[in-house]
Amino acid sequence: MDFQNFKLGIMAVTGLEKDALHIYFGISIYLFSLFLFRPIFRKYSIRAFIALIMVTGFALLGEYLDNRSTISELGVLGISSTQRGNSIHDLLNTCFWPYVLYALTKWTNIFQPVTKPTGLLK
Repeated sequence: MDFQNFKLGIMAVTGLEKDALHIYFGISIYLFSLFLFRPIFRKYSIRAFIALIMVTGFALLGEYLDNRSTISELGVLGISSTQRGNSIHDLLNTCFWPYVLYALTKWTNIFQPVTKPTGLLK
């Protein structure tokens, strides 16, 4: 199955536009990676960094698959400026919000509890 047809099928089933699909995909990979690596890496900062690597890797893989026919025929230098611009746009759409979430958890205390939780039973 061709990757473009696969993406068009997902767009038809979900009713999402291509840009929205990239955003949802990036956030989903980030959150799923955080959940998946929880038993392996107990420290959140390591787990979050690995989740960013996963998002970036999947985004790059998707762009390679989008441009695979051009790359196989003409090589990497055969990619037109329009294709390059579209790929950068897609990479930004996919990676932006996971990187924002990572930055908010790393450099702010916005997701930290305000008060120390107490037990329900004494």
